[in-house]
Amino acid sequence: MAENGHHAILRRILGEDRVSLGGARGGGNNGAAALRLEMARATRDAFGLTALVEECKAEKAGLPEIEAEIGPGALPILLRTSDGRLGLVVYSSELALALLEWRLIGFLSETAPPERTLTATDAAVLADLTDPVLERFGRAMKEADGVDWASGYTQGARIEDPRHVPLIMASGRYRLYRLRLVAGRGRAGGLIIALPEAAPVVRPRTAGNVARPWPEALRAGVLGAELSLNAVLWRSRVSAAAIARFRPGDLIPLPAAALRAVQLEGPGGVVIAGGRLGQAHGDRAIKLDSEGGGTEVPGFEAPQLGSALPMGEPGFGLDDEGGLDFAAEGLPADGLDLGGEEFPFDPAGLDSDLENALENGLDGDGFGAAPLDLSEDFPSVSA
Repeated sequence: MAENGHHAILRRILGEDRVSLGGARGGGNNGAAALRLEMARATRDAFGLTALVEECKAEKAGLPEIEAEIGPGALPILLRTSDGRLGLVVYSSELALALLEWRLIGFLSETAPPERTLTATDAAVLADLTDPVLERFGRAMKEADGVDWASGYTQGARIEDPRHVPLIMASGRYRLYRLRLVAGRGRAGGLIIALPEAAPVVRPRTAGNVARPWPEALRAGVLGAELSLNAVLWRSRVSAAAIARFRPGDLIPLPAAALRAVQLEGPGGVVIAGGRLGQAHGDRAIKLDSEGGGTEVPGFEAPQLGSALPMGEPGFGLDDEGGLDFAAEGLPADGLDLGGEEFPFDPAGLDSDLENALENGLDGDGFGAAPLDLSEDFPSVSA
């Protein structure tokens, strides 16, 4: 009974938060009393300045309220931990200039110097006070309540513009502390500290969330990118005058060999593979050569479609009508045998089909009276 009466008297004289220091160093779960005590101790022991902490109030706020607390000329500085948590400390212009004056020349004048823009160098000097306060406060909260949401913070970089605070710091609720310090003969100023309510839950590192090595991640990203391919049947050089004479319904003859020499090209005309034209499940399809059209054979240079064919070299020649002369040296007179016994249409029949097309014209369904036979499917291939 007597003890309760003493506590009531102390509360009226000193205030509720100072009385609570006798029972727990943390001063309750909001930590206002602990921060008030540790601020005074750090200012005296680590900074060498005796200052009175007139008040220390705690509340919970969001980023908009924290941004609104940053007054004109104030010095906002980021706080960070090794596990990625971010906080904020803001020195008012009056308090920052007083602390800087004490730190740089060793005494405080009675009148404050003219206000100026506070810089990153000023913030670096004030780290001599910020870091000890944060260390002491974090240790006090952990010893009193067994929590570590206030532990591990150190001073980071100066924030250039208060409007950057919501962009830099994580959204959520913060513990906001407002302090007022008085040093020397009336040199006073305010200070706010904002820390996240609780430490984030650290998930155990598993095989699924462990970062892959950079080369492997790059390879996976590149190989997963979308790539456009063009299937090219044939390329031919045509004069500008001939192109100007093109009209709807004109026929552009293609050699039968074009169906057996389809090329898949990537961006920039790079040949990816070669194959033959046919049909699969009712759709036009290209059957890729088993050897892969993009493989380079040492000592062999394949002629590119659309480029000028070599003239006067063994194996290539032009007849009087401008077509390929397969009777030239190095090639059989009846053309190249590309094999293809599994291919669904007869190359010999294609020659007659093209002849019919040139003589009789197209009828809208195919080449001449005997359209190309593309009805047979390629063998199915499982993905």
